[in-house]
Amino acid sequence: MKFLVWVFMLIAMPVQAAELVGVVTDAETGKPLQGVTVRVVAGVAMQTDEKGVFRFLNVSEEIHHLRVSHVGYESVVRVVGASDLVSEVVVALVPRAIALDELFVEAEPVGAHDVHQNPSFVTVITRESFEGRETSLPDVLAEATGVQVKRLGGLGAFSTISLRGSSAEQVEVYLDGVLLNAAMGGGVDLSHLSLAHVGQIEVYRGAGAAGNGLGGTVHIRTRASERHFSHSVRGAWGDFGTRSLNGMVTGGSDKAKFLLVADYTASDNDFGFLDDNGTEYNVNDDVFTNRQNNVYRSVNVLGKWHAALGDGRNLTIQESVFWKSQGIPGISNNQSQRAHLGVIRSLTEVVFQDGNLLPGLLMRHSVYFTHVGESFADPEGEVGVGRQDNDYQTRTSGWQGRLQMLSLHPLTATVGILRETYVPTSRLQSITRSFDSQRWTFSGRVGADWSLPAGMGVVSTGIDMRRQRSSFTGANPFSFSPLAPDSANTRNLVGLRLGLRVNVMDDLILKANVGRTLRAPSFYELFGDRGGVVGNVDLRPEGGLTWDAGIRYATDSTILEGAFFDHRYEDLIQFVHTSQATSRPVNIGKARVWGVEVTAQKTILKRLDVSGNYTYQRALDQSDIPHLQGKTLPNRPAHTLFARVKSGVNRVTIFYDYTFEDGNFLDQSNRRPLASRHIHNVGMKVDVRKGVQLGLEAKNLKNAQIADTWGYPLPGRAFFVNLQEHF
Repeated sequence: MKFLVWVFMLIAMPVQAAELVGVVTDAETGKPLQGVTVRVVAGVAMQTDEKGVFRFLNVSEEIHHLRVSHVGYESVVRVVGASDLVSEVVVALVPRAIALDELFVEAEPVGAHDVHQNPSFVTVITRESFEGRETSLPDVLAEATGVQVKRLGGLGAFSTISLRGSSAEQVEVYLDGVLLNAAMGGGVDLSHLSLAHVGQIEVYRGAGAAGNGLGGTVHIRTRASERHFSHSVRGAWGDFGTRSLNGMVTGGSDKAKFLLVADYTASDNDFGFLDDNGTEYNVNDDVFTNRQNNVYRSVNVLGKWHAALGDGRNLTIQESVFWKSQGIPGISNNQSQRAHLGVIRSLTEVVFQDGNLLPGLLMRHSVYFTHVGESFADPEGEVGVGRQDNDYQTRTSGWQGRLQMLSLHPLTATVGILRETYVPTSRLQSITRSFDSQRWTFSGRVGADWSLPAGMGVVSTGIDMRRQRSSFTGANPFSFSPLAPDSANTRNLVGLRLGLRVNVMDDLILKANVGRTLRAPSFYELFGDRGGVVGNVDLRPEGGLTWDAGIRYATDSTILEGAFFDHRYEDLIQFVHTSQATSRPVNIGKARVWGVEVTAQKTILKRLDVSGNYTYQRALDQSDIPHLQGKTLPNRPAHTLFARVKSGVNRVTIFYDYTFEDGNFLDQSNRRPLASRHIHNVGMKVDVRKGVQLGLEAKNLKNAQIADTWGYPLPGRAFFVNLQEHF
């Protein structure tokens, strides 16, 4: 770590020694404010410390404009001259009330930078935008620009995310900085994450500055603990036997604070749907029936403890535990009766931060451990190939260190080590269908932001390097075959990123990004499953060259953002038959996804909010398979639209949502199109009295019969009521 510090000092050696130091206070109380964003118009920003102090190093001796903003206060623009560089600048913020938006609240939370100033196109979803609604994490993400959530059924069903037509495996998902993507593959299951724990979500589309996903990156931040004591309790009830109960308590002192959140959710999921009996072109045998063996139960607990150690140092320890029991109903026309899945997941993270290592230098260390245990039982072979009774254990342990230089040209360097193991066991077969596998990942990342002359904007650069070694142990049943996989595979992955933000005027900015990213093959692709899949350790990583460009216009009452994107993928991994009984993954495919995104939000007379987004995309198969060339990639709709109207009068807030989707196919040959989707939701929230809120919602009001990935049916019309107390 000392070596990294000296490297930082050499790279960021200032040309001039001038400093700009100041303090931000509350204009009414005179107390210093922590977590206030102080931004030089050129683009450099930082947060005030616990004493309200900010410090910019290596600033030029000329006139600067400081933009100072904080949630709950009027923003201030302060002109600073050369004479202020030798004295402390004092800025007093005046408190103001904020009308929170239902969607895409633009105010940044305490301790977070203004991510919209990043060249990347990003959607920020704060807790205030979904607080009090009867919804889930997959539903909230599905409302964001460029996002499609794929799910296999009702509440608690397996759900993954796609960004700009990517696959689920091409999107990285982080929880408080910990990567959740498993080396086994398959994408991150969003149903394992409780919305009751979430404080903020950041969705970076394309060549994001905060991850290495081919399609983009999602950062989920859990709720922050608070010093003042407060608690909340919320219960909800609705159709299909759905019920939930969660509680939160937080409190502490100047030296330490804690947070505890517990959440219970359950549903019978016995919604009705139209069963086509497996003959989608023959309507004479269609019948309306209910979903069977779809019962869902889950418990989610989050604990967090934060201690201020003095001198800018602090320690955070957090633990989350998730448990789920769920029936697996299978496809719509052949429902199972006994298939079952059980999951238990835990995540432990210890974070130490030092903001006083050297002037303007921040250090962060994170050590984390995760455990995911899954049990799948299909005693009658109703949803799989043959009878199964299997356990799967996935464990990860890792360390990540980060140094950040807050200067006129901020620099960030991150290094990390990650070890992941996957151990399957079977109680019915003598050998399991998958291999015991492990992966070591050594990673390094360097990023820098360079201010353009005269405050014109910022150029953001980054390089990401990963070395991954994957291996499996145990007997190889394919050892007699020349296609048998080796027992180990090593890959070096390098990602590059370049972003540009140009300040056209105070409220209008231009953004452009280009990036080159690679994804390593999963355990399943490398080593197979001892059944019908033979692994291929010679697989090349999937690659993507992505770029986008657009504008963002934002004022206190209006937001308008438009972007064009073009993602070109190569060496896509596909499975091909090597014999009548086996298949093998090979690098065979190419694809191109391009489109246009538009996001808009308008506040009218402070009581009416209109917001929404529209995406048009073309996801084209450009593989070497003749009959697939030019076809639309499955499960990637051409048109998606989300719109919301919200109005609040006195103690009552009402909202209406509309979702539209069209141009989607279930298969590669485009012979099974999905019908256009029109979903209408309405809701109302009533402040019964101080700290008590009643909510009523109707989802899928017109009872549209819809299906998702592989044709799995989704719920029709449903009504919900919730009651929340917060003090």
